[in-house]
Amino acid sequence: MNQNLSSFLIGVLGAVITLSAYSQTFISPTECITVGLFVLGFGLLVREGFISI
Repeated sequence: MNQNLSSFLIGVLGAVITLSAYSQTFISPTECITVGLFVLGFGLLVREGFISI
């Protein structure tokens, strides 16, 4: 899988986590948004080439 596709899938996962903050009951909405933003940041680092998967 190439770097662009990997970063896109990580970004989609981060967006889903962030947007599901108020529709799930496992963790608090604030924690869910924080985790989602960290995943989005990780996807950005993969896309820019700082982290290789």
